[in-house]
Amino acid sequence: MATPINLSVMKAFDALELFNEARAELTAEVVARELRLSHATAHRFLATLEAASVLTAVRRGVYAPGPRLARLGRMAEDLAPLPASLQATLDRLRQGLEESVMACRYTPRGPLCVAVSQADRPISVNIRTGTTLPMLSTAQGRLFLAGMAPRDRKNWAIGQSVAQAALAEVEPLLEGIRAEGHALNRGDNEPDIAAVSVPVIAGGRTALTISAFGTLGSFGLEVQERAARLLKEAAAELAQDIGPTKDT
Repeated sequence: MATPINLSVMKAFDALELFNEARAELTAEVVARELRLSHATAHRFLATLEAASVLTAVRRGVYAPGPRLARLGRMAEDLAPLPASLQATLDRLRQGLEESVMACRYTPRGPLCVAVSQADRPISVNIRTGTTLPMLSTAQGRLFLAGMAPRDRKNWAIGQSVAQAALAEVEPLLEGIRAEGHALNRGDNEPDIAAVSVPVIAGGRTALTISAFGTLGSFGLEVQERAARLLKEAAAELAQDIGPTKDT
């Protein structure tokens, strides 16, 4: 029987993940809108996080990351650093594929871009580190879901208010991903954008995903197959760099 999860804790972390490079402050209005909460509930989350020193009130109703969050962030980086070779690996893949390449870590809200190597061409797809991608409609998100046990996928859906029917709809795709060892996105999330993504498996779990992405027109079958092969080779190298006992 699945262990019940505390949805309030899940939502509190979802609220913290609303911070990014373009959003250094949060208000109850933003949290309510982004997480589909009532204004009162959003305000209570923020006030509680401030009381725990996770957030700091910079002015009335406006919050920024607090000292406790900063300490936790530094600790997370110290205990679960990115592979030392990650950026060099992405740069090598970008040069070999002539397409943009990125790495993502898991978060409950969706894959978080932690490193990117941008294609050097006049027209390319751009993504910034700190961007959170949707879970159900992206190759990266589907990889993380495919790597979960059924119970963990169910708990994830409950925690993120995702209907079980929506999760069931992607199950055939997840089976295919597990069989093939990679995931494809051909305009599923955004029209005219394609991606090939593979998992970096360390310690028996998907620690990262690495992906090549670009315009849909440039990702024909030959490019997909070549990208999947090169990404899998790189993923195996990164898994060795992470080591068998380190998790993200």
